[in-house]
Amino acid sequence: MTGKDVDIGFLEEKDSWLLHPRFFPSKVGGKPSWLDLNNIVLPSDLTCKHCNEVMIFLCQIYAPFEEKDDSFHRTLFIFICKNGPCCRPNNSDNLKVYRCQLPRKNDFYSFEPHEENKNEVFPMDKKHQVLHWQKGHKQNCDNSLEEDHYFTVTESGKSILFKEWELIVDEEDKEDVKNVDTNQEMEKLRKLMHEQKAGTLNDINESELEEYAGNMPEDKVYNKFTKRIAKHPDQVLRYDRGGTPLWITGSNNTIIDVPNCQYCNGERKFEFQIMPQLLNYINVGIDLNSIDWGVLAVYTCKDSCNSGPAYKEEILIKQDLNT
Repeated sequence: MTGKDVDIGFLEEKDSWLLHPRFFPSKVGGKPSWLDLNNIVLPSDLTCKHCNEVMIFLCQIYAPFEEKDDSFHRTLFIFICKNGPCCRPNNSDNLKVYRCQLPRKNDFYSFEPHEENKNEVFPMDKKHQVLHWQKGHKQNCDNSLEEDHYFTVTESGKSILFKEWELIVDEEDKEDVKNVDTNQEMEKLRKLMHEQKAGTLNDINESELEEYAGNMPEDKVYNKFTKRIAKHPDQVLRYDRGGTPLWITGSNNTIIDVPNCQYCNGERKFEFQIMPQLLNYINVGIDLNSIDWGVLAVYTCKDSCNSGPAYKEEILIKQDLNT
């Protein structure tokens, strides 16, 4: 992902072994495929600001800055509190995002890409397990959830995690976006967004669509949003480093306050956003007690600095359709 064009992401099912850290995956759900294996984010750093419970892994995006030697490998990780009441309109206190990066020559991964061999024994697996438990993981973690954040999850723990998917990223076709006749698709998408079912454009009654559309207040930002994604309504990611988020609405009071990087005091820039369609794939439900979002916009250090801890906290702005 270069940042020169908008890349969009879709989900595909894939065997878990192919989402191991050695393949530098972009993925949703399951357990995080950490990048730096010696300094992973501990549960004590992942507590929700509303309920103080530990957040769970939502997704990660592999987004290297190959122009910089110290960020040849680079991944962004997003975590979310699974408690529905903690999900408040235009408030991101139930979410956290971390950035981690490594040079091509490092202590964990080979200089050349790993082959896709299911039976390969990754040399860091056992070493990480020993180091992690020595750092107090056994005392800090509830074994009913996980035996090890990294490689082993118990059956009871799997029920708490989101379903695992690979995130496939490709460039958005600008001509398709420009030329598509979006009238019908926009109204379908408008209805589905309202019902938190975006991405499944099946069995929608046209009379219901017309009635809903007639009662919908004018929102030029939302109209732009639906028109832009109508060609690919199942996209769950938009990556546009240094660009501008595709906001979902202009009718609320989302506060866009992006502070400078706390590690180098440099400027932060928009990098990518998670789309509401992702909610369909992680089975969070559609009732009032479920987690929800309009878009999740992630801002990162413009220079992708290497100061501070191995996993550096970045900024996430949550914008919702309804307030």
